Amino acid sequence: MKQANNDDIRRDILESLFSAERILIVGHMNPDGDSLGSQLGLAKALERRNAQFAIINEGIIPNNYLFLPGIDAVRSVDEINADGQEFDLAVCMECSNRDRIGRVDKFIHNGCRIVNIDHHSDNSKFGHLNLLDFSAAAAGEMVYELLVAGGVDITPEIATNLYTAILTDTGRFRFNSTTPKCLRIAADLMEKGADPSHITDMVYFNQSIGSLRLTGEVLLGLEYHLDNRVCFMTITDEMLQRNNSGKEDTEGLVNYTLRAEGTKIGALFSEREAGITKVSLRSVNDVSVIEVAARNGGGGHKNACGCTLNVGIEEARVKILNDIRELLHGSI
Repeated sequence: MKQANNDDIRRDILESLFSAERILIVGHMNPDGDSLGSQLGLAKALERRNAQFAIINEGIIPNNYLFLPGIDAVRSVDEINADGQEFDLAVCMECSNRDRIGRVDKFIHNGCRIVNIDHHSDNSKFGHLNLLDFSAAAAGEMVYELLVAGGVDITPEIATNLYTAILTDTGRFRFNSTTPKCLRIAADLMEKGADPSHITDMVYFNQSIGSLRLTGEVLLGLEYHLDNRVCFMTITDEMLQRNNSGKEDTEGLVNYTLRAEGTKIGALFSEREAGITKVSLRSVNDVSVIEVAARNGGGGHKNACGCTLNVGIEEARVKILNDIRELLHGSI
């Protein structure tokens, strides 16, 4: 989108936010650092204007994000009865389509305007107002620009949330989505109170013993295919129970699939329930896996995306490997 276009959209979104009586803030199912940081960054800004809002998500908050300012305001969809919940504006953060918010959709009634803020290239433009920037490293970057455009003072709490969003969605500024622009924004957030050392320690070096033991077992089970160019890892409910860990402890594990020399594509297969497998896909540099995800009803970024298959793990692994082999034709 052209910058001028987004300037107009930001202005419309700010007017909607400042005039709404009750605002719903929601991210994608099983929220990650960018989703949570972006939601909380916006919420903290609205809080300063005494706006009425609710943050509702489907899925468990990973333990490493419980330090985020305002995290106690995030409610689970399972805790709230939709009856009597009336919102006139819903802000959907980092969702490529409306289905990504899961069961929180029941809170969006007729007459509720939808603001769609996202940086995924496959976004379906499902909102009444769609703020899309496919060059942005994270949704947190887009929220920062929105708040700056609205003349909102970036407090240390807002800065911490938005820095966390950018830090995590760039893989600690390692992914090729990292740009000079996002680094400049991160620097400004530091100047406004974000503590990079503390945030990095809390997100990446504050794991539970169960999480570390799970990581060890998962790494022992790494599988390599296509001359070690493709790496698969698997997590089952039995493994979670054996290590006294939860699904929230699996975030980030997929990145281990790309650590071996010569590996270009990695996939994490997670058992959701009988006959349902979640697949997280990762790739390096110019190797794209978005087509594999899209072929199976998923989406995301070129180098980081996912999908859910209505089959067991073993069948899912065969399907994804065949898709990778067929799609890339041995070109990686």
